[in-house]
Amino acid sequence: MKPLLKTLTAAVASVFILGACATGTPYQRPDAAMATMPGQWNTAGGEDAALRTVSRVSAVSIDWWKQFGSAELDRMMTQALAANHDIAAAVSRIAQARGAAGIVDASRAPTVDLAGSAARTRSNQSGIGGTSTGAQSSQLSATVTYELDLWGGKAAASDAARARVDYSVYDREAVALLTQAEVAANYFEALAAKDRLAIARQNLEAARNVLSLVEVRHDKGADSGLELSQQRTSVLNIEAQIPQLEQQLRAAQTALAVLLGRAPQDFAIEGESLASLQLPALAAYQPAALLERRPDIRKAEASLEAAHADIGAARAALYPSIRLSATAVAGGVLTSGSSFASSLAASLAQTLFDGGRLRGQVTQSEARKTELVEQYLQSVLTGLKEVQDSLDAASFSETRRSLLARAAAESQEAYRIANVRYKSGSQDLLTLLDSQRTRLQAEDSRVQADLARFSAAVNLYKALGGGWAGNAG
Repeated sequence: MKPLLKTLTAAVASVFILGACATGTPYQRPDAAMATMPGQWNTAGGEDAALRTVSRVSAVSIDWWKQFGSAELDRMMTQALAANHDIAAAVSRIAQARGAAGIVDASRAPTVDLAGSAARTRSNQSGIGGTSTGAQSSQLSATVTYELDLWGGKAAASDAARARVDYSVYDREAVALLTQAEVAANYFEALAAKDRLAIARQNLEAARNVLSLVEVRHDKGADSGLELSQQRTSVLNIEAQIPQLEQQLRAAQTALAVLLGRAPQDFAIEGESLASLQLPALAAYQPAALLERRPDIRKAEASLEAAHADIGAARAALYPSIRLSATAVAGGVLTSGSSFASSLAASLAQTLFDGGRLRGQVTQSEARKTELVEQYLQSVLTGLKEVQDSLDAASFSETRRSLLARAAAESQEAYRIANVRYKSGSQDLLTLLDSQRTRLQAEDSRVQADLARFSAAVNLYKALGGGWAGNAG
């Protein structure tokens, strides 16, 4: 009997040792994340442009939108952070994740159960002189149960739950950053639509003035009916652009209203022009900083950390579980006094056959982690692309805007000269119409180039992770 007992003891000890060695390793960020990091960003325009940019950069502050110098934009950002429903839903997800983590942590603590009972009995003796007797009894018991976490399964489950809380926090930050970027982008689109409307209306007024002149010349026989029809067509084409621009303005404003948590009806911005804003200058942090700065990348990594902890929990389930329990019972009977009893017990449980269910859970957890590693690395590459694209857009849009501003100035001068010559009779209407059309297109393109510069700045702020409080930079 003793040799058998020794053999069983040695077998149990071996299981304990093997289980302790298989409880998992601490999480480490995938090496491939750093391996994919370039040393620096490509700078459009060469080293000279890079030096000019660096000499005038400003840091990405938490309230980065204030760099644009718009009090109205500041107010809208404040309202969006307070009233946007997507952000509010993300905050609720944080509360849910914390509640789930609390449930998991509670499973690591002992459980205490309290039970009580009371009874009253009465007996009668029949016959002459019979008597009646009664007794009262009560009992109170308390049981404390605790499961040992020998293999670290419960600790791993808690780690996974905390990682999912982090995931929900980063998710909220990502939603907030996206909302902020959309507020800024739609505000700038609304201002650009107002600028384009102003240009279209100015050109419409100028075209109508030319039409009046053509009508006078036509009445005097200086111009033919063809020239009159051509100018009327030009006026109508310019007029046709105005409803489209008004619709674009309305769409940008209704989008803003929804982002601010307001009904879109009758919502309008106060700003009138992109010219009232200032364009901030900023440069990107080193590429490796994105791993800490971008909430979407941090969110992907938090999900990966949770999956890593899930593997530890799944592996721990393969090994025996030990549960300790202690019970104390106090009771009493009115006729015989009170009593007290206590007990201490330990139980060992091990699944011998489950058809491969527990092994399948380990395999599933490991495969899930492999999937999330790939998703994490993809999010890193996406972040690198978005920053590089935003840097390129900021540089190229600046160059394009400068060229289009010069083109707009030249078209304005060409139109002035053509108008003077037409009035003096030294130039035909066709040349004036062509310069009129070119002027409108050049001025409209200049405004769109201005919008592209502001949009590129917003996209760069977003690609860099904005200025949320969790940033490492």
